Amino acid sequence: MNDTLIYSGSDLDFGEWRKNKFDQWVYASLYPFGKEPNEQNEEFWGVYEIKGYVVFISFSNIYVYHNKQLTKISAPTRFSGSFPGSDKIYLADEKNGMYVFNGMALKQMCQYPDEKPLKVSGVFETSSGPVLVTKDRGLFLWRADKLSPLQNAVSSRLKKDQVFCAVQINDSCYAFGTILSGLYITDLNGRILQHINRQNGLLNNTVLSMHYDASGLLWLGMDYGIAALHLHSGLTYFIDYQGYFGSAKTAVLSEDQFYLGTNQGLYLAPWHALDNKVNAAPFSLIKGSEGQVWYLGEINNTILCGHDKGLYAVTNNTLRLIYDEPGVWTCIPYKKEYLLTGNYNGISVFKMEAGRYVFLKKLELILGSCNQIINEKDNVFWVNIPNFGLIRFELDSNFYPQNRVIFPASTFIGHAPYLLKDGQGITLLTDEFRYRYDPAEKRFRQQSENNAPKNVVGLPHGLYLPTSLSPNFQFFPIYNGFALQDDSVALLQKSLDVSLLVRKMEAFNNQTRQVIYRNTAIPYTLNNLTIRYVVPNQSNVLYQYQLEGFSKQWSAWTTQTSVDFLNLTEGDYRLKIRASANGKRSGLTEVVFHIAPPWYRSYFAYVLYVILIVLLFFLIRARQNMRLRAQKNDLLGQEKHVLHQQAEKFRQEALLGQQQQMEQELNLLKQQLKRKSVELAKQARENENKNRLLSQLNEKMDEVRRDPATSKMNWADMKRQLELFLETDDRTFEIQIDDLNQEFFQKLREQFPDLSLYDLRLCVYLKIGLNSKEISEILKVLPSSINVSRSRLRKKLNLGPDQDLYGYLNHLE
Repeated sequence: MNDTLIYSGSDLDFGEWRKNKFDQWVYASLYPFGKEPNEQNEEFWGVYEIKGYVVFISFSNIYVYHNKQLTKISAPTRFSGSFPGSDKIYLADEKNGMYVFNGMALKQMCQYPDEKPLKVSGVFETSSGPVLVTKDRGLFLWRADKLSPLQNAVSSRLKKDQVFCAVQINDSCYAFGTILSGLYITDLNGRILQHINRQNGLLNNTVLSMHYDASGLLWLGMDYGIAALHLHSGLTYFIDYQGYFGSAKTAVLSEDQFYLGTNQGLYLAPWHALDNKVNAAPFSLIKGSEGQVWYLGEINNTILCGHDKGLYAVTNNTLRLIYDEPGVWTCIPYKKEYLLTGNYNGISVFKMEAGRYVFLKKLELILGSCNQIINEKDNVFWVNIPNFGLIRFELDSNFYPQNRVIFPASTFIGHAPYLLKDGQGITLLTDEFRYRYDPAEKRFRQQSENNAPKNVVGLPHGLYLPTSLSPNFQFFPIYNGFALQDDSVALLQKSLDVSLLVRKMEAFNNQTRQVIYRNTAIPYTLNNLTIRYVVPNQSNVLYQYQLEGFSKQWSAWTTQTSVDFLNLTEGDYRLKIRASANGKRSGLTEVVFHIAPPWYRSYFAYVLYVILIVLLFFLIRARQNMRLRAQKNDLLGQEKHVLHQQAEKFRQEALLGQQQQMEQELNLLKQQLKRKSVELAKQARENENKNRLLSQLNEKMDEVRRDPATSKMNWADMKRQLELFLETDDRTFEIQIDDLNQEFFQKLREQFPDLSLYDLRLCVYLKIGLNSKEISEILKVLPSSINVSRSRLRKKLNLGPDQDLYGYLNHLE
């Protein structure tokens, strides 16, 4: 048999259990007769392995299973019990006595004495011979072919308490489970070491079955429920089920006397009496100590008791009152002869005089309930005041607290603060964190989470450290009792191997859970994993894990026996798990699994994606070609349209150019016609004037000829007419200029109504490009006058100094 194979027996059946790939047990029956009731109606209550043979035992038969073959051996009459030995099985027959089965044959060992059948509950192999444990007749020794009763301390008790089962504990002890009085644990000589019953912890007094495992656990199958005794844990609980002493608060061990301070008073018990629970009530109340005891300690060879009623000195079984101030939480020595006590209100100072402590004074400035005082160094002290905080101060020679520094309770996270001094300095513990005092910065630094001892059940809130009674024993106050830790026994546990087993692996999502096995591919839809593991037969086990492919870091040590991984991506994973118990570590246990990718990231999906991409490429290419052809046709149409528009534009521009040219030519012709008309009119007028002048001159000459006497007057008249004609001819140019520029004059008059005729003519002369000299000759004035006229004209036209007059006048046309 191993961790993947179990043999079991039951009513009308026996068979084997094997683990499948999911680490689940699968049953296969080996019983040859099936489960139908028959005349034998067998019930298989014993299964053993000896020398490679698997033995199944019922009341009527023995079945031996080897190499997939079954061998049946019938009982002499009827088997009433079977008990394993070294390479053999002891069987009790109801009538014929005890038998031994060695795997091949059934042989009688002895008959019952006085022909009275014994109800055998167990068999122990000793150096003297097999010892039979009977239900109601005590112990019997088989030696020298003779069965005789054993006379020892436990045998007489077993006769009346009725033994139902028995088991050997290692090579040093026996355990007897009784029907009427619980459990007895004895040494090999029958001396009672422990008597455990309902009065000191068991659910009831009936023990029906027992099993002792390699870790030191003794399992008890009770009439109601299951119990387990940690025989090698080193931790012993003292529960006050009967109200003998109450809930413990403090304790001290002095000269083999155990003093216990509880909520009921101060109790005394011999230290050795705690090692044997046959006497369930070894404690006696010290007279006068009734009430709450807060502190016990031995200082300067004096046992001091901090009581609700005051401070006491304890000597053997008596109390002596030192000071009656109520409520003494703690005591610490100072400079050999002094004592400081933390009270309900403040700190008191005592001095040793003539071998006794005498009250000296109360410290000033320190008020409130001082439940802890710590001496940091020399005259530097710390005091812990619940709900207020911490105070650090120095005592001068007059016991006056100087240089006080207050650390309010709000500075720290958590409740139930506890001060302690270790090799590194001052530390404060709360129910959540650990703080270390930094003397350089004069403040506390948060370090880590604080965890109360997890191996002790029932610790009161705020208890983080035990009280040391001796180099090997630690004291823990618990609700309704106390616990003692034997460190020397705890060291024995460290020799046990730490073997880690993976119990179950499950993949799950929001809708379903599925058991999986190692080296399997897990669907992506179930990419959340729960892995359960355990170190069997061990207590106070810490676990650590690392998931390769997910994290390169190991987790913190934890007591959790399972781990969840959520939303794992596809890929290969290797989970490494290790355990630590009592200073020893297990080897690495590895679990390999694979998270399959989702269907859309699988191999076939990628192949499909490639095919789709290729198809999409060709579809896109075909569509682009279609679009290119359509765009080409559109571009050709657009080009045609643009060319048509351009041709039409060019035609319109040509027509417009022709029209403009024709208009320009028409305007030119009009101007020429006008000019010619003016010239013709001028010529006609000149001709008419000349003809009129000639006619007048001819008449004057005729008169002169007719009347020479009037010649002088006539000649003067003719001269005058000639001069008038010449003057009229000189103004012809001005008249022509005026006639040719009537439109220009009109524009100037519209924009500048203040311009004179002289200014208008000057504008025309300047417009046609005449300079000042040429204009002065025409107007018969000096050139300087023309320059002055130009300046005046610029002002009238509102032109700036930088503006060109010539360009401006030509722009107006």
